[in-house]
Amino acid sequence: MTASLSVEDLLHEIKYAKESPLRIYLGAAPGVGKTYRMLVDGNALRAKGVDVVIGYVEPHDRPETLAQLKELEVVAPKKIEYKGVVLQELDVAAVIARKPEVVLVDELAHTNAPSSKHEKRYQDIEDLLEAGIAVFSTCNIQHLESVHDMVERMTGIEVKERVPDTFFGLAREMIIVDVTPDELQDRMRQGKIYPLERIERSLKNYFTISNISMLRELALRELANDVEQKDKEKRHETNTPGTAGSSEKVLVAIPASGTAKRLIRAGSRMAGRMNAKWIVASVESPGEKWTEEEAAVLHESLSLARTLGATVVQLHGKAVAKTLVAFAKEEGITQIVIGATQRAWWKRIVSRSVVADLFKQVGEIGVYVVPIRPDEVGDEDTTLHATSPQKPAEARVRLTDYIKPNNILANVRGVQTVEQTIALLIDRLIQVHPALAVHRSEISELILKRERLMSTFLDTGIAIPHSAGFDAITDIHAVMALVPDGVVSLGRDDKAYIVLLFLSPEVGRSNHLKFLAAIARVFIDKTTTREIAAALSGEDAAGMILKLESTGRTT
Repeated sequence: MTASLSVEDLLHEIKYAKESPLRIYLGAAPGVGKTYRMLVDGNALRAKGVDVVIGYVEPHDRPETLAQLKELEVVAPKKIEYKGVVLQELDVAAVIARKPEVVLVDELAHTNAPSSKHEKRYQDIEDLLEAGIAVFSTCNIQHLESVHDMVERMTGIEVKERVPDTFFGLAREMIIVDVTPDELQDRMRQGKIYPLERIERSLKNYFTISNISMLRELALRELANDVEQKDKEKRHETNTPGTAGSSEKVLVAIPASGTAKRLIRAGSRMAGRMNAKWIVASVESPGEKWTEEEAAVLHESLSLARTLGATVVQLHGKAVAKTLVAFAKEEGITQIVIGATQRAWWKRIVSRSVVADLFKQVGEIGVYVVPIRPDEVGDEDTTLHATSPQKPAEARVRLTDYIKPNNILANVRGVQTVEQTIALLIDRLIQVHPALAVHRSEISELILKRERLMSTFLDTGIAIPHSAGFDAITDIHAVMALVPDGVVSLGRDDKAYIVLLFLSPEVGRSNHLKFLAAIARVFIDKTTTREIAAALSGEDAAGMILKLESTGRTT
């Protein structure tokens, strides 16, 4: 939890800030106590002489929350009749006319009733901030726009009401209101969150221990990122050494299909973690005409990108990869985010797909491939259209051709980052290939240079630090670390459980791409990756990989 502003600091912010401070009480799920904590803090400020009013609070008939309402002035809500029902909404005009120092506004992600000035409550709050009024508000992590796909994938539930990440960036403070998953379930069973008829269904669906734990982790991670960003801003304002703006710049390449929004959200998260500028681009080829449906999808996707703070561009070129790379180099892009179906990744990577062409042309630009399920795009890979003719399929490269039991570090503990793991892997590489000892510094520099650009990292839980064109070898050299507890890397908000490092020679670079394809064929999902990462020996892991390459099964 962040330290709250003192009363004196808060009053100073209200008096002197260009925009009044926004405080967000962030929770993992309904029922953790966000509204209660906001009201407690409001009452504490009132007791010390701060002019605090309630703009809108939803007490949910919880006795503890209702008790906190007694001493606070309430600005009467605006009543709007809709289809015979009278709805109550925050009366922004009335709050501005009242001009308190602080207003408490519950449920940040709420969608306003039809005929309201703004569609969303967070837009009402922007009006209050512009009027010089400090705002305290509440929100659950699942409403953050950029985690939408992650939450839906993990819980199976699509969250309709969402708030742009750019709004969260306005917050002067973000406070986590946290309880354990067990305690939250106990509150649910006691009827403190939902009516009795909804309890069992909620416990079996959304409020499972695994879902609550995941959402809790997301909320804590968002807080950590917010603290880090605020610290960078503060040090930058005071010209503290080492606080130069980020040199990272992210390009998200999107198709005119439903997968575009997922790619945009992935790019938004990456750019946010790296404090980087980011651009969303679509590529239109000569003679290509989007259908009316595709044009509508693209327009909606680009609107989302703008909402999340991206710059939007439309590129034109015959060869998609070449067009993207040329633009990236011109704009100083350091990371490219692109989507590909799993089928496309291992089946077309050696037959001139866009992803394959990107890997060949990007040089030192990092490429982050977001795996897209085939059912998301239909029978064909429509992530982006490549115009290059396909070549006949060549013989496959197998991981087991290069990764033997002795090349595998099993049960690696005590490391926290991919970079730390790389150091261990370089040691193992030299143990396996002693002639490389004289090239240790060169290998380390090559690998870490790409890793600083956030090299290849698959969503299936595997990091792949690699370098092509190493002239001291004549064939692929590979080593692998199994890290059951996982390690993190720059700009990532999930872990890698396997780190696979490999070098390829100057001659025969096509095998470099084939080896990447072999990795994707084996580590097809997180379950497979975690199973192999849990192997207790190099022999066990190599055996599992061999079975996968032979039969498609680990057992």
